[in-house]
Amino acid sequence: MTGAAFAGAERLTLAVLMCGIASLALSDFVSPFYWSLSVLAALLRLWRGPGFALSEMQASLIGWFGFFWVGIELLLGREWIVAFTDFMLILALAVVIEAPTPRNHLHRMLVGLFLALAAAVLTDSFLYLLPLTALMWFMWRASFRLYGLNWPGGDLQLPPAGRDMPIMLGMAVLAALLFVAMPRFEAHSLLQPTQPRMQTSGFSDQVELGDFARQLDPTVMMRVEPAQPLPEDALNDFRRRISDLYWRGATLGYFTGRGWRQLPGRAAAMIRRGGDIGAARGGLDIAVYREATDHGYLPLPQGLSAIVRMPEMAVVRRDGALLFDRPPARRLRIRMQTAGREQPALAAWRAPLPQEMSRRLVPAALRAWVAAQRRGGEAPVATLQRLRRILQGWTYDLQAPVDAQHPVASFLRMRRGHCELYATALALAARELGLPARVVNGYFGGEWNEVGGFLLLRRQHAHSWVEVWLDGRWQLMDATPPSRWQMSGVRFQALDDVWESIRLGWYRYVLEFQDSDRAALLRGLWERIERHVLVLAGLLLAALPGLRLLRRRRPRRRGSLWPLLDAWLKRHGRERSPSQTLRSLPVPAGVDEGRWRRFVSAWEAQAYGAASPWNRRLLRRHLRAL
Repeated sequence: MTGAAFAGAERLTLAVLMCGIASLALSDFVSPFYWSLSVLAALLRLWRGPGFALSEMQASLIGWFGFFWVGIELLLGREWIVAFTDFMLILALAVVIEAPTPRNHLHRMLVGLFLALAAAVLTDSFLYLLPLTALMWFMWRASFRLYGLNWPGGDLQLPPAGRDMPIMLGMAVLAALLFVAMPRFEAHSLLQPTQPRMQTSGFSDQVELGDFARQLDPTVMMRVEPAQPLPEDALNDFRRRISDLYWRGATLGYFTGRGWRQLPGRAAAMIRRGGDIGAARGGLDIAVYREATDHGYLPLPQGLSAIVRMPEMAVVRRDGALLFDRPPARRLRIRMQTAGREQPALAAWRAPLPQEMSRRLVPAALRAWVAAQRRGGEAPVATLQRLRRILQGWTYDLQAPVDAQHPVASFLRMRRGHCELYATALALAARELGLPARVVNGYFGGEWNEVGGFLLLRRQHAHSWVEVWLDGRWQLMDATPPSRWQMSGVRFQALDDVWESIRLGWYRYVLEFQDSDRAALLRGLWERIERHVLVLAGLLLAALPGLRLLRRRRPRRRGSLWPLLDAWLKRHGRERSPSQTLRSLPVPAGVDEGRWRRFVSAWEAQAYGAASPWNRRLLRRHLRAL
């Protein structure tokens, strides 16, 4: 094997392996410890060359260590598919630093392929397409290189990269056909992530004032779109109705003096996986794509009337919160239906809780402020509405300091702060006026994605507001100044719209592509074929004369040159079997050995696409030169 061929095979097979590792590195279920070792070893191998290598026996010991280590992981409760992936990553480390041989190159390609297959189950990011496409490219070229290693007389040269483009296009089409034809299977629900998920503070049993909604973080938490495609006029109406809804999450009713806690209480209902809650009453039919987070809350829109087929087991609390039995380890698609702008209209969420009347721990500074603003003979509701308007006239400031010992008093003195302080002041003012009230943490509004036609809710849309018990139901009140919604942490809005549209398309058409979707797609294609069968038949008949003419003008296949070559070899005392290559033949009688070797290399180059194909006239000229 020549030095150039050796270096080329080394780089190509390492690239195949690294593509498989990169596809798994995008997964939340694989520990970075495993794949980072292989990446570091690959970088050292590229830097130091074959000198950084172990013998096959030493590398096999690393593989056996991985086998027994994964057995221990399984005994400790590791999911089998993640344990298998850990073993493959340890095996990847072994083949990276194994001594370079044709067998080692084959090992790298096989391990890289298995890693990419495991990533198809464990990775839900659409960036998976990048290492997958690169893997197909490098595997094709590495296979071509390995095919010609250690041949007598030299190695096959790689064809120009441009000639591989039709092959790559065909592989991509084949992959798309397999994606449509193969059945779906689910594995994410059986897994728990090993890498940290997105964290959102404030969705917990206890929140200190100043912990929630103080950053303009553009990380996406949810995407909301119509459950069914809508015409343009209906989509505009959907946008208008969905863009200013409150999405309630954690409900906090017990004030500690420095923050809020959830009130103790039993669950109102348990929803099993695949179950429904509520009943459709018209309104909006929406699909919510919830990003994976550490908290288990499912934000619920105003006017929620039904949730169709819960993807995970969940608990409905009497205070209006809905929590998953455990925080899901994957992104979820939940179908909801809303009716109007009221709070969730389920009977279990309508009753007040007696603790939410408590005036305990209401700061003296707030009592004095309410007393100073109250007018004689004024109804409590009217006073509360006026206090809300006063608060909305203050300054919204995410950077305002929060006094850990006396947060409400310092807020009333500075008249500036973030939404959590405004909600706290209004809720405590309502209790001081004798009205049950509680603070709700969730999201408000969001931003409309013009490219994809859907609503985005980011961490920067996290918000606190108040629910007050009035006229026999909980009514929403928000004291936050309107200037809050003029702030955003998103840069390059146009590029972000395109990026998020691609991500939603990946979730909708790939991750959520089920057997029913496959059947519907195939049925729709068949209906279109039946509808246009006459047109297709006419086009085919019209194309037949052109195909015949093209076939006549097409040059003969390269295989037709073999009879001419075999006849020449027979005249020079050499018989070739049908499967025998020219390299394996002795030098024909009366032919210079050097010229024969150069002829064989040129023949193989044109036969395998590295050079322009010969015709019969060109072959005769080469044979005469011999």
